Formats: sequence, C-alpha cells, structure tokens
Amino acid sequence: MEEKFITIVDIGSYRTAACTAKIEGRNIDIAAYKDAPSDGVRHGRVFNPLRASTVVKSLLTDIERQLGIKISKVVTGIPGYGINTRSITLKNDRTSPDDFITSDELNSMTELAYSRTEDENERVYCVIPQSYRIGDAMEIPYDDAIGMSGPSIEGKYRIFAGNKAVFDSNEKTFKAIDIEIAGKYLYPMASAESTLLGQEKQNGVALIEFGGNTANLVIYYKNIIRYMYTLPFGGKNITDDIANECKITASLAESIKRDFGSAMPEKLSINAEKSLQIKSRSQRDIEIPIKYLSEIIEARCKEIFDALLYKIEESGYADLLSSGIVLTGGSANLLNISDYLKTASGYSVRRAMPVGKFSYTGFPKLSDFSSSAISGLLALAWEDCIGFEDSYNTAGTTVEDIRTVREPDTADNAGSNEETCENGETARNDSSENSGTTWIKGLFGGMKKDKVDKKKDKGDKKKEDRKKDNRFSGFSGILFEDDDNI
Repeated sequence: MEEKFITIVDIGSYRTAACTAKIEGRNIDIAAYKDAPSDGVRHGRVFNPLRASTVVKSLLTDIERQLGIKISKVVTGIPGYGINTRSITLKNDRTSPDDFITSDELNSMTELAYSRTEDENERVYCVIPQSYRIGDAMEIPYDDAIGMSGPSIEGKYRIFAGNKAVFDSNEKTFKAIDIEIAGKYLYPMASAESTLLGQEKQNGVALIEFGGNTANLVIYYKNIIRYMYTLPFGGKNITDDIANECKITASLAESIKRDFGSAMPEKLSINAEKSLQIKSRSQRDIEIPIKYLSEIIEARCKEIFDALLYKIEESGYADLLSSGIVLTGGSANLLNISDYLKTASGYSVRRAMPVGKFSYTGFPKLSDFSSSAISGLLALAWEDCIGFEDSYNTAGTTVEDIRTVREPDTADNAGSNEETCENGETARNDSSENSGTTWIKGLFGGMKKDKVDKKKDKGDKKKEDRKKDNRFSGFSGILFEDDDNI
C-alpha cells in the first residue's frame, strides 16, 4: 500500500514553516516539521518572491530528505492583510418550486458569488453563506435550507476579496521552485479552525491572532464567520518601540520583551522596582527599569487592541459575543496579555493554543501559540479531503482540488490546551468606560476618535488568583548589548 502525505507551508512575517503529515485512511500523523526565519515577507505578504522561495525550497528539501519522498504540491495560506469584506445578496428563481432544495443548488449560488468582483483587478478569495430566504421564510441557515422547497432562494453572503496582488507574489514564490498550490485558505480562518471550540463559534466569539507583523480578527456567531479584519501591526511593533526608546538593538529588545516584559505594569509587584543593566561594549551602559519596559509594551498594546475593539464594534456583533475573546498567535506569549485584554474590553478572554485534532507528540512547536495558522491549514485541508483518499497523490503531495469554501462545522473540538482568564461565558459587562485610538485611527478612513464601550461585570466579584512573577529572583541585572539569548 502506497504511503500518502499532505504538506502545508505557512509563510509568515517572522517565520516560514513547513509541515508534512502522513495519511492513513481517516487518520493523520505528523511526519515532519521544519521552520526558518522568513525572508522577503512583510505583514504576511511576500514582497520578494525569489528570497521567499529560497527559504521554502530549503525547508521542503529537508523534509524530502528526512522522509524519502518528493513534494510537488502543497497547501498554503492567503494573508489577511489587504483583504476586504462586504455583503451581497443573490436570488435564484426556481423553475420547479415543489422540488426539494439540494446542497448542489445552494453551492452553485455560492460559486456564482465568486464572480461578483468590483473591478478587473479584484479577486474574491472566499465566500461565506450567511442565511437564506426561501419564499416567505427568512434567516434560514444552510443546513436547514436543504430539503425545503419554494419558488425562489435568496442568499446573503459575506465576500472576502482583495487586489489580485495580495496573493500573486505568494503564487510566484511556489512557481519559482516548481511547486503547485493544491489548496489555499485565508490565514485568519485557519487560525480559527485550530483554536476555537464548536460551542464558542455557536455562542458568538471574536478570535484575535496577535502575530509578529499583523493582528487578525475573526468573528463567529451561530457557527458562521460574520466578520474578518487584519490590522498591519503586531508584536514586532512592540519590539521596535523597546529598541527605539531604550536605544538597544532589535534582537536584544525582542529578548528582553520575551523574558522580562509585561503588558500590565501594575502587575509587576516587587519586580516593578528592579532594573536591567545593559553593558555596552561600544557606548555608555544602559539601565532599563522593568516598570518602564512594561509601560512601553502597554502603550503599544493599547493602540493595537483599541483598534481591534473598534472593529468589533463596527462589525455589529459586539453585543453577541457570549464566549468573549479568544487570543492566540506568537505575541500571545506576552506576560499578562490576556489580563490586559480582559480589562480593556470587558469580555472574558481565553488564551488558546492549537487544539484537539492531531497529536503533536515529537513536534512541540506545533502546539505553540505561534503555530495556530499552520495547524489550522492542516486541519482544513485534511477535513476537505476526507472521503477523497483516492485523490491523494503519493510521494508527499496532496489532493488536486481542495474546496476553499467550506460549510460550517458544528462539531465541538474534543479538548483544548488553553489558558483561561475568566471562567464561564461572559457577555459584555455593564458600566462603561471610554477609549479611542490615536495613530492607528488613520487606517479606518474617516474614523474620528470613536469610543469603544467598556463595560464592567456586576455579577462576578471574585478576584482572580494573582501569581507572583518570580522571573527576576536571583537575576543579577547585568546584560550585554550583543547577548541575544538572555
């Protein structure tokens, strides 16, 4: 029996990763994982295909040697930055109104929505059915519409579209190394697939993937994607702020952010009085108070999350997020970040790693916050190929045709590897407090200093357990400017 494999490539702003899984019937096992620093990528989009392809080629070659296979096709992601969303309505007058409505009939309407571009330079990357009107019956979900009958079907859709250039450079990256793209999914949707629980999608939830150069927002309600947005700012902006304010290198700034930074200065406890001593070999020594470091981090977090909270309000679903916010992405590793977001938003906040669908034994990087996207890409590709095992090619390639448009998955994830900031599912809290955006506001067209409602929960008076931050116990306080591994 020939072995079958599926290979995923995640081209991120910071890191490019490749993962190959072995398919055995309806089971899937991770066979290899490789990653390397990205090159030629900014905000998740490839701007230099040749440089990006060199990194991808190296990773795939390593996997081929390790597994003794040949990779010719991959599944990859579509960057969210540059993708816009809008609503459209399509109507189909049926010639046989008494016939039962079939999935093929509904899917053909969805396919038609892909042709609704606004100009020749636009490409529709994804279409999500929202609801249907069948005769006089309104707001019918996809599953319920199948089997009904009526003289007409009117469908409401969310279209996710952008300039063709959004993905053109990514395609050129793979073409340069003779790799075919067998399937592609929007990165924000992939991250949602690997982190959100089925009940959260049903109840209403906002996923924030806090990455290196971008922050993705996806909103689910009644198990359907309702809204998506990508902010072109992330953890790298925090690192740059630290480097600029403290007059140190970006690599050292990243290290002290990771090892000593906090999103909430008030939670530093006794460490608020401590300082880092940077011993410079080229200039005077630098002293960085831990509290000042956290204030720098908090300031940038405020601007980023204020912008995302504004977009949540703009979506129209702010008061329907019973399951609050789920936070993932590499920058979700920042200390106290979930507590900060809970305080800023008034929602419950759960910090989530990829969950449940595969075993990551032997591949710990795949269960990290930063691997939500690649884990989700693998989950989406695998689910879309279930039942089509004969379509898998051998020698490390994946199925020829993977559907980009998927129907909602109602099944709950079996389990989760998560951190919860607040127990229970909490709606918006009650008293209000205002916050606005500053420099990020220019990203939203004519947005003025709109205020984001922040409500406090009257019912929950319990204080969360606060663990003392002991990372500095025994720390000498002396670092060297060129020491990248503190």
